[in-house]
Amino acid sequence: MIINGSPSQDVAIADRGFNFGDGHFTTIKMAAGQALLLDLHLARLQQACAVLAIEFSQWDELVTAIKQQALALQEGVLKVTITRGEGGRGYGTLGCSRANWFLQHRPLPASYSEWASAGIELMICQYQQTVNPALAGLKTLNRLDQVMIKQELDAHGAADGLVCSTDGYVIETSVANVFWVKAGKVYTPSTKRSGVEGVMKTHISNLLHTLDSTLYSGDYTVADVQAADEVFITNSVMGVVPVKAILTHADKSDDDAIYYDLSMSHSSVWRILQLELQKAIQT
Repeated sequence: MIINGSPSQDVAIADRGFNFGDGHFTTIKMAAGQALLLDLHLARLQQACAVLAIEFSQWDELVTAIKQQALALQEGVLKVTITRGEGGRGYGTLGCSRANWFLQHRPLPASYSEWASAGIELMICQYQQTVNPALAGLKTLNRLDQVMIKQELDAHGAADGLVCSTDGYVIETSVANVFWVKAGKVYTPSTKRSGVEGVMKTHISNLLHTLDSTLYSGDYTVADVQAADEVFITNSVMGVVPVKAILTHADKSDDDAIYYDLSMSHSSVWRILQLELQKAIQT
């Protein structure tokens, strides 16, 4: 792990990220020695610092370290975390030290490449994600919603699940943003009240624009997703993964499950987007 530019495994117990979740992070895919979508990841980090009022001035040092790690490691996942640092009294932030930054490397999840070709099943989760418009869209260190969701998925042996907010609208999955296509139109849930505005979601929106396709964002229900012609999920590490089934529960005898034909023609939106992402890496 890299802490403030130096190799270390020692995280100060007084760090506010440890004590209060007072910070945020982004997860970068490394391929061929490059940190993919780095500009979008930096924009995410800068936005979160602004919203959370974290004073961070080490951008040049951070970017250099990210590029050095990508070049040295060649491939894998690089988690970039920024915390407010140490200090303050209780929750108060007056008198805090300089912000801290951390780089952690992990291998790519083995399942992601299989999902990209064979698809993934999503279980409809019973747990509902909290609504907080002030922090919606940000990837803060407060991930207890996702921990609870993952516990539910693990209890049912499910790989991932479709998650709604407490006001009943589809938001995302446990680890990804969700998109679907109906009658040639592409839809995705709004993250203005809940959820994470993913880096790959932003990139997909830009790609769809270049392909002269409009992305519709709003408040949608599970029924809206179930009625789709195709569904896919995205994050910056997995890329684009097609959904082959939406299950009301993880039982294989689920009579209410909705299945999607992944053997469709190459005109499927998820296939086109996968090809576009591959082209970008190759160039």
